[in-house]
Amino acid sequence: MLLLGFLIGYTLFHTNYGFASVYKQIFEDGNTEMLRGHMQKLLITTTLFALIISTQTAFFGENPEGALAPISTGLVIGSFLFGFGMNIGSNLAPQAMRKMTGGRTALLFTASGFLIGATIGAPHFAFWNTTLPNTPAVSIAEDTPLGFTGAWLLQTVIFATVIIGTYLHQKRKLPPPLPPMPRGTNRTEILFRTWPIWVGATAFALLNAAVLMVQGSPWKVTGAFTLWGSKLADQMGFDPVSWSYWGEQEPVNELTDSVFTSSISVLNFGIITGALITMALAGLFRFAKITIRMAGITLLGGLLMGYGATISSGANVGAYFSGIASMSLHAWIWTGMAVTGVYTAYIISRKIPFLASK
Repeated sequence: MLLLGFLIGYTLFHTNYGFASVYKQIFEDGNTEMLRGHMQKLLITTTLFALIISTQTAFFGENPEGALAPISTGLVIGSFLFGFGMNIGSNLAPQAMRKMTGGRTALLFTASGFLIGATIGAPHFAFWNTTLPNTPAVSIAEDTPLGFTGAWLLQTVIFATVIIGTYLHQKRKLPPPLPPMPRGTNRTEILFRTWPIWVGATAFALLNAAVLMVQGSPWKVTGAFTLWGSKLADQMGFDPVSWSYWGEQEPVNELTDSVFTSSISVLNFGIITGALITMALAGLFRFAKITIRMAGITLLGGLLMGYGATISSGANVGAYFSGIASMSLHAWIWTGMAVTGVYTAYIISRKIPFLASK
């Protein structure tokens, strides 16, 4: 898991991917290149997940299961908050991590906010997902007459339609190209140049499938932050064992066990290590001074992201990428509401420039 995490972190550095940034590009200038990359990534991953889960093929005796979650009020509200927060504090995106103008400094505030938000969301989990209206998880492959083949075909048609439609749209609109990503310096420029979008999409798909086969569940991020935050809260005198998240969403024993026995923690340790080492080798591991306004906005954005991701059972990795690839209905609802949150924050930030983190 640590090795897979390292490879994911290395891939994150080399790819022009985000979530809020994909839709901001569409809103601002009509460039749909990154969205087509997302569709390619989802198409490959859905195909691999369908094969792995339907045949129960995995390593170490694991029984692979997709990223399924109930359809609840928490899903709807949390995904909207996540999209809203990511638009105003999206310095967790790979391109923001590599920016030369404060991106990595702002990342510290975004990540800190995410940790705080993910922790605060844990005791509120039952209210949003149990007390308020909810329905059980729905697998498009296993809980409908479609089966794995029909569900795969349905999603493939959706991905293909988006790819073709956005390509024709961009060809007609002729938007400016995507802004260039920073590269390594001097001799490292060749080794650390940005990969083509299709290469990153393929790498992410293969790595997520590998995670599913090794861990028995797909790549997720939020659960690690909630675990780390809950452990810190315990050291500060709080009682995270009583929080509804533990026992309903994740097993309580993770609070008492070492973080190094948690596969999701080990995976994310590897991702952080891989990204940071790659940035350092490329000569891009630098911090710059940022304004108090940017620090506050990115902290707020991270807090909304963390809280929203916890109460909606995932973020743009666990709910969007892994959820859609798992053919879970909740993932499609999550995506629609998160995009709505991104767009809402985009409109508000244009009317209230103070909320723009860039």
